[in-house]
This record gives sequence, structure tokens and C-alpha cells, in this order.
Amino acid sequence: MDSIILWIIIIGFYAPLHYLLPVLLLFITGNESESERKAMTRRAVIDSTLSMVLAFVAAIGLVQIGLIGWAMLCLLVSMPLPFVRILRARTAA
Repeated sequence: MDSIILWIIIIGFYAPLHYLLPVLLLFITGNESESERKAMTRRAVIDSTLSMVLAFVAAIGLVQIGLIGWAMLCLLVSMPLPFVRILRARTAA
């Protein structure tokens, strides 16, 4: 299978989890006002995008040099990163 198609499939399964879990956390556990929730959701989506892009750049680089296990670990470790900003914002409030 072509490696580009393989990475598109991986991103297709990874992205929904990476975006939906932080946003779902904001909606289920939040007691902020509507405007605060919108701002936090926007920041969570931006954080998710940045962490996902950086994780995939690192993972693709690691796979290119043959470190597939480290690439998967990199993707796994990047999954909870969007939650850090959410928790920091809630503890500061």
C-alpha cells in the first residue's frame, strides 16, 4: 500500500479522537458562560490542530528512520496535550 494513503487512513482515524475528546470534555463538565465556552472550544481546537500537526511531523520523521514504535508513542503522547490547556484554564478560573 502506498505510504501516503496509509498516513491518510491513520489521520482519518486519529483526528476525530484528537478533536472530539477535548471538545466533549468542555461541553460535559463545563459550567462556564456561553462566550467563555466558545473561546475555550476555539482554543481547544487550535491546540488540537497544533499538537496533531507536530505529532504527525515527528511520527512521519521517526517512521522514515525506522523507529515505528517511537512514532506510535509520539502519537499516543500527543493525544492528551489539548487537555492541558483546558485544565489550566479551569484551575485558574
